[in-house]
Amino acid sequence: MKKTLLLGFIFFTLSTSIHAQAALFALLFGDKVATENFNVSLEAGGTFMSYSNLEDHGRSKMGINFGIGGNIKLNDNWYVCPNIYFMAKRNLFLNHYSLNSGNPELDLLFTDVPTRIKLDYIDVPIFFSYQTNNKRYRFSLAPQVSFLQKSRAEFQRSEGDFTQNFDGYTRDVDYGMMADIGYILGKAHKGKGLHIHLRYYFGFTDILNDQISTAFNRSNYLSLHLSLPFITDELAEKNLESYSD
Repeated sequence: MKKTLLLGFIFFTLSTSIHAQAALFALLFGDKVATENFNVSLEAGGTFMSYSNLEDHGRSKMGINFGIGGNIKLNDNWYVCPNIYFMAKRNLFLNHYSLNSGNPELDLLFTDVPTRIKLDYIDVPIFFSYQTNNKRYRFSLAPQVSFLQKSRAEFQRSEGDFTQNFDGYTRDVDYGMMADIGYILGKAHKGKGLHIHLRYYFGFTDILNDQISTAFNRSNYLSLHLSLPFITDELAEKNLESYSD
């Protein structure tokens, strides 16, 4: 993949400066700071959300994660991989919910209507990974802490929608554990590699305040995720040789 095409994709898909800055750091400086025991990577994926003990809810749209990762080699099989996802978008859909804006006339218009809650987090997982001897598979576990940046509710009706700040209804921190199975395409990206991950996250905390649900609502999701490492050309050549064996 050409760096110019990747840069164009980043600017096309990302709308805020912090995401572009993280991408530019990995893109421009990733291979400059890489060694045999450390490299950085671009991280992107889609999440398919579910929530425990949440009644009368519908299918949520796919969420998006984007950020940068670190890859620290401990030995031939073991790695520590701290990641930070500056963009971690999740959502949930309630079939029936009512606006509580303090304006009686407005609230009456949006009573018992379909409502989508959009949650923007910063996710910080730290993966502890085992890589098989053939360098094709990784099996990982990670504790993850998520910091809520913004919460919004979109109340929907045929005549038009109404969006409300929803920060007071959703909790500021979520934490849990993530399991990961990764497949490594070692020859991809001219020997710099491409990692394909299937992940499952199990949350430990109640993410919703009692105004939405009095039950204990954990977040859980499946994720299909891609990691694009940035390493030196010399290391990429060594990878091409090792994966051709």
